[in-house]
Amino acid sequence: MSSLHDLRRALELAHYAHLHRGSLLVAALGGRLHVADFLLDLRLLGAYGLRAVMVVRAADGAAGPLVAGAHGPGAEFAALDGAAPLDALVGQVRAALAAGTVPVVVAPDPVGDDVPGPAKRLAARLAHALAARRLLLVQSEEGHLELGPHPIHLTVAEARRRAAAAEGSARLLWDFLVQQADGGLPGVVVLPPRPGCIFDELFTHAGGGLLVADSLVEQVRPATLADSAHLHLLLKSDIARGTIRPVTEVEMVRTAPDHLVYTIDGLVVGTARLAPYGDWAELSRFATLPRYRGRGRARALGLALIDLARTRGFSDLFALSVDSRMWRFFESLGFAAIERERLPAAWRAGYDLSRPSRAFHRAV
Repeated sequence: MSSLHDLRRALELAHYAHLHRGSLLVAALGGRLHVADFLLDLRLLGAYGLRAVMVVRAADGAAGPLVAGAHGPGAEFAALDGAAPLDALVGQVRAALAAGTVPVVVAPDPVGDDVPGPAKRLAARLAHALAARRLLLVQSEEGHLELGPHPIHLTVAEARRRAAAAEGSARLLWDFLVQQADGGLPGVVVLPPRPGCIFDELFTHAGGGLLVADSLVEQVRPATLADSAHLHLLLKSDIARGTIRPVTEVEMVRTAPDHLVYTIDGLVVGTARLAPYGDWAELSRFATLPRYRGRGRARALGLALIDLARTRGFSDLFALSVDSRMWRFFESLGFAAIERERLPAAWRAGYDLSRPSRAFHRAV
């Protein structure tokens, strides 16, 4: 029998497979990375209905030797010469995709240095011509951007400011990212040079690297029963760290209508709950996808919950956390520290008071 962890991991995979199904992705491989390094990534893409175009660099310009030995179940390749005129190359790529193969386009090496490199430049041209949903740039070890320990999201304006502050090859790479996003691509992602990075970007909640993209619509709305799977995925890392109490799938479905969600272009990236206790209500279950933190989205959810509590006629609000960062967050929303013994008896009856949490209160 599968463990609950395995089932939740499968749910996350299925969630993102459904989200990306039918999408076209163009990926450029940097450095010494080989198509064969990404066989597992590509098989998963194919299995879940995603289409991928790989662009690589080959010193001799010959596509055949590069993909030799990389074939396997679920990942058959069509080697294409990237020196062909763009219109002709786009037609060849579309024919290869229609045949159920993964086009591997070999970008000819230029004379002298070229930043951001021939594979990235050719991949960008193909991504625009094919109206790809994502341009994935797998970095080389040389001339790369410092990505930091966690995946992040930048708007085009923020990326432009990074470019203005950068120097040398980093400045050229930042300018390149801004140019592609400004040119109409829905998202440009810079990934670390390792196998599995494409899987992390597409099929995990955390993401895999640096995403540059502008949002079309951001909003806070009430959650529905259909959002319950999203909510559980949002909460799982905080539950694992012990900052949010465990929630079963059944309880999540039952309490989903108590939540608000923050969405970006329809994607649920944050949530929080207003739980009733008589005339009082608790603000709880704050969670935001790591890539989208630090932009005031949790604060927007908190303010929306306060307004909702006022509309519903609650007299008092309270919140608890074992995380000191959340203590400062609640204080920024007008809450003040309170003894837990002053909280509603119905809440205290179901709470483990051995948890080292601090309580906060404000009048509605």
